[in-house]
Amino acid sequence: MARWHNHYLDGHAHFCTASVRDRHPVLAPQADMLLYPAWARVRASLGVRVLAYVIMPDHFHLVLWSERGLDVRRFLQRTRSLSGRAYPRRGRFWKERPRVLPVYSEAVLWTKIDYLHANPVRAGLVSSPEDWLHSSYRQLTGHAGEAAFQCDTWEGLLR
Repeated sequence: MARWHNHYLDGHAHFCTASVRDRHPVLAPQADMLLYPAWARVRASLGVRVLAYVIMPDHFHLVLWSERGLDVRRFLQRTRSLSGRAYPRRGRFWKERPRVLPVYSEAVLWTKIDYLHANPVRAGLVSSPEDWLHSSYRQLTGHAGEAAFQCDTWEGLLR
């Protein structure tokens, strides 16, 4: 089986996916404890912007942007490390290294965002994306209700 190679590009958005080892459904129920604090802490220190996200029970998808592509890699390493240590379980928490794809155009960016927001609907967890609490859908579409985690602005990012 061929090994997956991540690519990190300066000044681009990146579509990222990470899964819990053995696909244990612990992320969404404990996102306030595991992921949101780690994302907030690391994005502030690295200057990485979180443009969109969804947290599923056993994996998450993020769209990240940074002026320096390697800071996206550092963001993922640090947040996975912090969240793995925050979970009260022995052994490795994350399945493998995350999968990362650079996004080359605004059209592809919106395709990826639509995909991640539709994930809870495809999984049969909710009937509409705005019903899933652990998603940026409400914030990005202006639907009523507060997002569980606030994304960063996109102003001046898309070239």
